[in-house]
Amino acid sequence: MNKEISNQELIFAAKRTLGRINQSEETLQSLYLQPDRAIFLAEKEGIILKVYMEEKTLRYEYNIAQKVAVIGVPIPEILGFAAGQPGVLAMKYVKGYPLSSLYPLAAQSAGMYLQRVHNLGAQPPFSGGQQRWDAFISWWSNLEAEKVKRLGVLAHRHIMAFQKYCEALQPLLVQRPVVLLHGDLQPVHILVDPQTEQVLAFLDFADAQPGDPLMDIAVATLWDHELADLLLEGYSRLENNEETKQILSLYRLLRQLGEIPWLLERGFEELADRNITALQTSLQALTQ
Repeated sequence: MNKEISNQELIFAAKRTLGRINQSEETLQSLYLQPDRAIFLAEKEGIILKVYMEEKTLRYEYNIAQKVAVIGVPIPEILGFAAGQPGVLAMKYVKGYPLSSLYPLAAQSAGMYLQRVHNLGAQPPFSGGQQRWDAFISWWSNLEAEKVKRLGVLAHRHIMAFQKYCEALQPLLVQRPVVLLHGDLQPVHILVDPQTEQVLAFLDFADAQPGDPLMDIAVATLWDHELADLLLEGYSRLENNEETKQILSLYRLLRQLGEIPWLLERGFEELADRNITALQTSLQALTQ
């Protein structure tokens, strides 16, 4: 599909949904725009419109968000879901700052809320079809290593170091608990008030899936390792021990590796370079 045509479809769907909500014809601000998905802000109305060509993904996010709200986890007020191609999820705009270790009380609260999300529960199969978590991680790590190898952005010795590290930690993954993961728990998906250190909202449940609870914590702390201790203080069912630290290290490496092809495919070269540099540093240390 022509990129300009698909973008116009996304914009039209967002405007149509906004009009149905409050008869507004406000000009939309594009916060994120790709050929198959977009996020728009109607600033005057304080409304976010999330638009996906694949309606199924947004419908899934809508259903998960409703379950999360019922258990007392703060999320933006959902204004409605418009089915179709594209689908549109409308919600109130929440103004806040991404979670970080600068806000320790908020981080502890976020850990508590995250545990509630995880307690909703989920069962295999995992996203690759596997029934065992250790088998899934083995499959996923090999898949991402092959993608990066084809791109030629990491030295062979670094890829080998990554794969050896994964193999060495495989025994730790056999008995990991399985919960409902947020699935993409970047700090920007947990908004906080920097003054009160209250968690204002968890965002974006489109990637919710079964998995080890430490995977969410690894993603949240990818660039802020100090945040892990604070999240774990609020999360009562996970021990903050050496095994936990090793698993977090593995999951961070895997997340950074997996982001590289995704970012490059969408033209985010600077962000991909950041991941490449971080991986080179970490994997170089493993080979010494």
